[in-house]
Amino acid sequence: MDRLARARRGARGGAAMIPQHVFDAWRADLDAREPRALELAYALELTLPRENEANARWGELAQAENAAALVSEDARALMQFAYERYDAFRVGNFTPVELGNPNIFAFERACAGERLLVVNNLARVLQPAKLTVYADRAGWDILNRVEFVFPPRAQLDAYEFLWLLLTDEDETQAATRLP
Repeated sequence: MDRLARARRGARGGAAMIPQHVFDAWRADLDAREPRALELAYALELTLPRENEANARWGELAQAENAAALVSEDARALMQFAYERYDAFRVGNFTPVELGNPNIFAFERACAGERLLVVNNLARVLQPAKLTVYADRAGWDILNRVEFVFPPRAQLDAYEFLWLLLTDEDETQAATRLP
């Protein structure tokens, strides 16, 4: 099995999480150096843990495509700042999350005092995501620095990714870390 086929596999015992045609289209856009596809590859490189072989393959794909060097300096700096600020990205537990759409690759990263939801649209087109399990919870969009309440559904643009800090009303400690 080649490296790309292994990268397409998820953390759930090797079951494919992303449809092959979606993965192939993303790969083609990476090869064509499509900016949003490259940003997504770099985001996955930063947010996926390396200890899991399947997840490490996603990061290897981003590195092989040299995504970091091809992403704008401003986007790289913003993502790097967020990555360094939140420990959960580096040392947090990894839990896949099902959002009702096979084109959306979502997971949580959590450690003491932090719980992050990372939502990635791997498709070339707008995709819906069901956020019902998070609906009405307080959150913080890390990259856009906006506080919000989770809606039951969201639409993600082509190759859009969200890094969201989950907060509770009684989590004053987490709220003090908000930028």
